[in-house]
Amino acid sequence: MIQKGNFLLLEISEFRPWLQKQKVTRRIKGLQVHHTGSPNYTTRKMVNGVAQQDHFKCLEGMRDYHINTNKWIATGQHLTLFEDGKIGVSLDRDLNMTPACIYNNNAGYVGIEIIGCFDKGVDTMTAVQKQAGIHMYAVLCEKFYVPVNTDKIVYHGWYTASGTRLSDYTPGKSSKSCPGTGYWGDGNTIAAANKNFLPQVRAELERLRNGNANTKPKDDEQMTEAEKLQMTTLEKTVKQQADWIKAEKAKANMECPFWAKAAYEYYKDYISDTTGSYDFWRQLVINYRKDNNIKVSK
Repeated sequence: MIQKGNFLLLEISEFRPWLQKQKVTRRIKGLQVHHTGSPNYTTRKMVNGVAQQDHFKCLEGMRDYHINTNKWIATGQHLTLFEDGKIGVSLDRDLNMTPACIYNNNAGYVGIEIIGCFDKGVDTMTAVQKQAGIHMYAVLCEKFYVPVNTDKIVYHGWYTASGTRLSDYTPGKSSKSCPGTGYWGDGNTIAAANKNFLPQVRAELERLRNGNANTKPKDDEQMTEAEKLQMTTLEKTVKQQADWIKAEKAKANMECPFWAKAAYEYYKDYISDTTGSYDFWRQLVINYRKDNNIKVSK
């Protein structure tokens, strides 16, 4: 378990114990399945199945794109599954936040991106990524009581760009081919999901419930002092991120502050609303002072 910047990186064996300790108050009704498209095995500079690019550099690159290009407030997905089976946890998009993954269909879902482009003829998923994916989805189903079916574990390609659920992946109607026309070797249709991927997730979930999984923690397993400190630090970081995001949202749509009252009264006939961003109110005060030749004492 390594924390760096805006992300936490877990070994697949660490995911279940970590998830079991998370306090999620948001109701989770389902899980999303995505491939990243880019980054992929080529951009990750794979050599003999081993990526040369740092995990955190890859994660921060996606975050930068989501915030500065897509104009989202944070990384779009909650979890990112790498080709070597490691899982990236987005600390700026904790599980109590709605993901930004499928338009109009994010409420109640966990957003998961699988590194790679799994359209036919592009990337072929590594065996370790497949096994980690099976375990990760099973652990999430266990934690949130999500049924293993195509109503609750959904592919992005089953939706239009406007968020309408289709009966199946339909080229020309689907918003994307995500998670890829060659996903899991079977494709991205509902029949493909029911053929291989979901049955393996279901079988892994049964192993977890029956206590046969190697990754199941012992009932009497205790956290070490180092692990407790790491968990406390992580929880503090997540709370700070959440508080910052809440503050930024408030600043983007705030009632007229007391220091802008005079400016508001002066311009109110030209303003359609009593709310605005911090920068809006600041600029309004600057214009008011200029228009009335008001000098500010230093």
